[in-house]
Amino acid sequence: MKHILKYKLLITILSLTAIVPISYARNVSVQQFWQLQQQQPHVIIDVRTPTEFSQGHITSAINIPYQDIATIVTAYKDKDQPILLYCKSGRRAEIAATTLQELGYTAVYNGRNYQDLKATQPHPIPK
Repeated sequence: MKHILKYKLLITILSLTAIVPISYARNVSVQQFWQLQQQQPHVIIDVRTPTEFSQGHITSAINIPYQDIATIVTAYKDKDQPILLYCKSGRRAEIAATTLQELGYTAVYNGRNYQDLKATQPHPIPK
């Protein structure tokens, strides 16, 4: 009888979790990140602290710490514009991406790791 009760409880919990919408960042590889960066317009946001940002960042990235990401709505009103995020490991970028998706942004991508992105950043072609 205990087993039947456990199974019913498990089924109930699983069915409830299937109903609750969960929003996750679209994690992309470094190659996908740089391909997305080729699209225009786009914005690259470093969600690390200002101190981390000042120690090095991706060219053309702006710094908006993850806890302040909602302030983007004043500057970036096009919610379909690709937004590429990164931080040290990807966790803060995931939190920021979830916030942006909750605000209605539809093209949010998590490039995750700054070091990997920096190491693979394409060099601009001289004109």
